[in-house]
Amino acid sequence: MQTICEYLEYDHKCCDDLFDKVETSIAKHEWQQAEIEFQHFHAAFIAHLEGEESIVFPAFGEIFSEAALPIKILCTEHQRIKGIVTRLQDALHRREPADFLLHAETLTLLMQQHSQKEEKMLYPLLDRVLSGNTEDIVCALRKAIDSHTAA
Repeated sequence: MQTICEYLEYDHKCCDDLFDKVETSIAKHEWQQAEIEFQHFHAAFIAHLEGEESIVFPAFGEIFSEAALPIKILCTEHQRIKGIVTRLQDALHRREPADFLLHAETLTLLMQQHSQKEEKMLYPLLDRVLSGNTEDIVCALRKAIDSHTAA
């Protein structure tokens, strides 16, 4: 049985790997390939965020009455991250590698900080508290994420 932490850490890594492919294509000035890779990254990334917001965060909120503020902070970070991804997409469409790199560096920093909160605090806490329900949550996440990325 896979834990919430294992599954979502794995999905973080999958999104990182997809983004690496975008950066590699841009470094080679393979713009059409970069566009294709970005579409794959974007679909996986948005599916991940939506899975957290529709499944993980509500489960967290049900367990802890004081969870509203941490959930609000994480959702606000998601909005910031989505904004940067939009700027990355714009830079890619304009074929501006310097602009893309600038936003990519910002995204990387924000994602490292955000992922630390999730991977070191939220996910392990959920695994401990929801130990009897972990399999159902992972199954729901897998279904939600796969439905957005299977195209």
